[in-house]
Amino acid sequence: MVEHVLVPFDGSPLSENALEFACEVFGSQTITVLYVVDSHTDETAASGWGDHPSEWEDWLEDRRDHAEDLFSSARTIADDHDVSLQTGVAVGRVAEMILEAAAEYGADHIVVGTHGRSHLQEFVLGSVPESLVRQSEIPVTTVR
Repeated sequence: MVEHVLVPFDGSPLSENALEFACEVFGSQTITVLYVVDSHTDETAASGWGDHPSEWEDWLEDRRDHAEDLFSSARTIADDHDVSLQTGVAVGRVAEMILEAAAEYGADHIVVGTHGRSHLQEFVLGSVPESLVRQSEIPVTTVR
């Protein structure tokens, strides 16, 4: 039986769909919404700050503030289902951080949004959902 669900959340419609699904299906369980600051992408933007650690820290604080805004949106979705949420922020490569967070929080299921593809198109989940499906030791549900 599922007891703790981790939902990666970036505020996109895909992540909102995943959270809606998690609330509907696993609403009586613990649900943690995780925002990952993608260090792989964001390090490129921040690479000029190597000699300015305070600017990096300011930028990182801005990302954490952004996460709080996203969590507010996530709570609205959860409130519509009478579900309470836990939240978390991680910094690093997205798929790695999701898997690490799942272990850290004791999650036994991951629900992640993905692009729906018709059978006429190349089937691609997206790099993060695909990595989760391939690497996770716990069940992963993908939601369109």
